Amino acid sequence: MSRAGLGIAVLCTGLAACGSCGKGDAGGGAPSSSASSASPSPVVAELLPRCRGEAERLAIPGEDVTVGDVAIGAAGLLVGVIRVDGGKRVASVVRASLDLAKSSVVDVGPPLGDDPPPSPRWNGTTAYVSFFARHPSDAGAKHRELRVARLEPTALGKLEATVLQQADESTAFDVAWNEAGAGLAAWDEDAPLKVDRDGGAPAYEGRGFVKVQALGSEARRVASPESSDAESPRLLARPGGGFWLGWLARRSEESAYAVEAPGETRAFRWVEIVALDAKGEAAGPVRRVASEKGRAASFELAASGADLVVMVQDEAAAADGAGARIVRHLVSGDRVESSDVVDGGVGQALAEIVPTSSPGDAARWLAWTDTSERVHMTPLAAGLVASGRAATEPSLDGARVLAAHPPDVLYALVGASEGEGEAPQRRRPELRRFVCPTGSEPTTAPRSRPPAP
Repeated sequence: MSRAGLGIAVLCTGLAACGSCGKGDAGGGAPSSSASSASPSPVVAELLPRCRGEAERLAIPGEDVTVGDVAIGAAGLLVGVIRVDGGKRVASVVRASLDLAKSSVVDVGPPLGDDPPPSPRWNGTTAYVSFFARHPSDAGAKHRELRVARLEPTALGKLEATVLQQADESTAFDVAWNEAGAGLAAWDEDAPLKVDRDGGAPAYEGRGFVKVQALGSEARRVASPESSDAESPRLLARPGGGFWLGWLARRSEESAYAVEAPGETRAFRWVEIVALDAKGEAAGPVRRVASEKGRAASFELAASGADLVVMVQDEAAAADGAGARIVRHLVSGDRVESSDVVDGGVGQALAEIVPTSSPGDAARWLAWTDTSERVHMTPLAAGLVASGRAATEPSLDGARVLAAHPPDVLYALVGASEGEGEAPQRRRPELRRFVCPTGSEPTTAPRSRPPAP
């Protein structure tokens, strides 16, 4: 996505701020007229957090651990990691039971360069993992392979598909399966500026595009139009056996396809979507979601019956310092209806619809961090509509919320110090269980507030 629980403020705090707490003058006489006439501090209601940490936890083995994607299903948790084991970097998947009592580590292979951790997935009750490997024909100079394999309880299983990609800077991809079990991969690449005929490194222009490939096939196709500068694809199975494909489209404020970097012109970003059939062929037109003047930082796709919900974290603040928003876009037929789930105050950390072990469940969580790096949890009902008030969760501050198991269990990644005293030897991440009831609003407690001066 541990954090200490929220205590209730002492009622005398507000009084101490105004210098009264029952003190008389230096001679021990009656209080001064100014003190006696001061109005008492008003008592206001304060939201208390929902979440509390449980005793169950699981340390991730190894050193210098980097945690990537997480998948959860009825059979347990899958966590992709890169770690140092025995002095060597290795890409692995940690498998854990939902009570965190049992676990195993499946090594995928050595990670190369800036490759991300392996990305696990559940397809029904079958576990899969996607990971990068260098293409044997050119040792990775121009190409790399995205490999999709089954994940057995203690070993890497059968290789199901390979997807040949251009070896550029982006490693963004997604993999999904439809209701019939057919799989599709999507990724982004930089558009080539020229054809390399001299054996040197290829050159690319700033524009990107999104490609798709059905798993088990070698046929690749470009899914984004030439008018889009596309990146960061996301896939979702849709009713009828096809898929929804979405990506971030971008445009420089001054000129199209300029690369955004520190000190350079900022770019507008928005989400575009297209319906695909089971083979990845377009089954409808490309559609823009939200304004072309937005600054979408990330997005997620979710189903709401036959409709599509696109949740976007938009950094276009209503005013300076107001923070980002989280906007829900409902795509229903030819209509797009937009509404704020969080209307401001979101920090730079990416919000996430927390994955759940029961995708059909109506109750979900939206985890986000404010501009002060405090974690908030917003309960979501069917269709990802906010079903209650967001509440800060001090027990989760500094943690990353990973997954949920209905009705009320959350899993989070927290740091655990090894050794004792003021200078622990190192920090190792661990998985922890939290209980966060979804059926009620956050409780309130009285808290004094000093009167305005």
